Amino acid sequence: MVTKRTATSRQTARTRRLAERASTGAARPATQPEPRPSQAEEQRQPAAAAEQRQARASAPAQRRPEGNANARRIKRTIATWRQRGVIAFGAIMAVGLVVGLLFFARPTVSMAENRNLTKFPEFTAERFLNGSYFTDLSLWYADTYPLREPMVQANLKMNGLMGIEPETRMIGGNRTSDELPVPGADSEVKPTHEHNVSAPEARARAAGLEDQIKDGVYVTDGACYTLYYFDDGATREYAGVINDAAEMLKGKATVYSVIIPTNAGVMLEDETLKQLGVPNQGQAIDYFYSLMTDDVITVPTFDILREHKDEYLYFRTDHHWTQLGAYYVYENFCKVKGIEPAPYFEWEELVFKPFWGEYDGVASLDGFEADSVVARVPQGTKTMKYWTDDLDPSTETEGPVIADFTDLKDEGANRYNCFVCGNQPMSYIENPTVTDGSSCLVIKDSFGNPFVSTLVDSYQHIYTIDFRFTSQKLLDMVEKYNIQDVIFENVIMFAGTYDAVDLLSAIVYPDKNTDDSSSSAASASAESASSSSAASTTTEE
Repeated sequence: MVTKRTATSRQTARTRRLAERASTGAARPATQPEPRPSQAEEQRQPAAAAEQRQARASAPAQRRPEGNANARRIKRTIATWRQRGVIAFGAIMAVGLVVGLLFFARPTVSMAENRNLTKFPEFTAERFLNGSYFTDLSLWYADTYPLREPMVQANLKMNGLMGIEPETRMIGGNRTSDELPVPGADSEVKPTHEHNVSAPEARARAAGLEDQIKDGVYVTDGACYTLYYFDDGATREYAGVINDAAEMLKGKATVYSVIIPTNAGVMLEDETLKQLGVPNQGQAIDYFYSLMTDDVITVPTFDILREHKDEYLYFRTDHHWTQLGAYYVYENFCKVKGIEPAPYFEWEELVFKPFWGEYDGVASLDGFEADSVVARVPQGTKTMKYWTDDLDPSTETEGPVIADFTDLKDEGANRYNCFVCGNQPMSYIENPTVTDGSSCLVIKDSFGNPFVSTLVDSYQHIYTIDFRFTSQKLLDMVEKYNIQDVIFENVIMFAGTYDAVDLLSAIVYPDKNTDDSSSSAASASAESASSSSAASTTTEE
């Protein structure tokens, strides 16, 4: 019974499982146990694994992926160079640290940039507490780093090879300026130069003066600025010649001195000039004037121009000033002389453009704005006479006081020559509207051209000689033409040179081989002036 029920139960259970599988549509496969390897097979398995490992190790190299091998080589190369770079960088930093600590080897002047470098800051408790001392110290350290100069030079050469010019740069200027003395501290003047200059030598000196225009040009902010380098010896010589002229003409004519600053002196900030190693031109002109005797009437020029520096006083592409700048100095001249200035702003205005000045070709003017020449025409007269050779009367030519270049098509033409027919050895202007017999002689350079144009309505007779090209003698002209006022007009960059001293001396002093009475009298007067001046004033060469 028990066995039967058990068998029946098993049969019933089996029938039920088969019915469940049929209803789900999947029959569960019978699970068969994996056969157990035999003892011999178990012994062969380690040997087979060893054989497989040996086969993989001895497999040909070409079977390995080439990409993986190259990647590993690249990684090793990068790692090697990275290590070398770290070592090299560390070595450079170590050398730089040692060089940076060489305080005694630090430069004070940059020849590449033509400027004085930052000075070591002065220590004060106030500057230490507000942090400005450390700011200045950092600037000094960077600006005077011992290897900075060759690196700057190399950079400039590389830029030059690639045709790249920095916006701020120096042209020439490989000169140094003497320290400017305090006016009145030592006012002795004693001319010691040889004053008998031959005509060929005078021409060579004049060419030397013109070359100075290109030696010391600071280019920045779309303009070229002419620097002035102070020479104490030449300054004293110049003042001595003017003093002697005043002594020679005492009782015959009044001597005026008008020294014009360059555009750099008026337009640039004092700190910039200091960095460039050149003096304040206002102080330099004061020093010039302090060396002159009371017989010379000096005309202030610097302050009036500085007051109007936001106006168009100087050209951007040329070293000259404009007629407007000349007019402001003319106003000061009238104040000193005690006369009313002409109504300049009522004169007819002419504008000539474009004007590319003397620095076109000296400096790259790419990106510069062209200048324009603004010329106002004096009311008294519009005509004048000039001589291309002041020893040959046949070279007399008539021309305009202000040439009208309105229709001039040549963009390269020098439109600055519109003033008094340009640089002529000698010229004469007569104003028929003035009938008081007033007369003046202007001994000038090219800055005097627009200045003379402003004088036209203030004198009946105006004579001019360009000290660079004339062969005239001062005393002869004063006596021959009954000159009342002698005006020495010179831009400061010319006045402070020995070349200018020699050329002016050739005008002021008579030739040694001249025998006529007037020259003898002039010679005696010059000797008297020199001895008189030596008692109170002495110049070192």
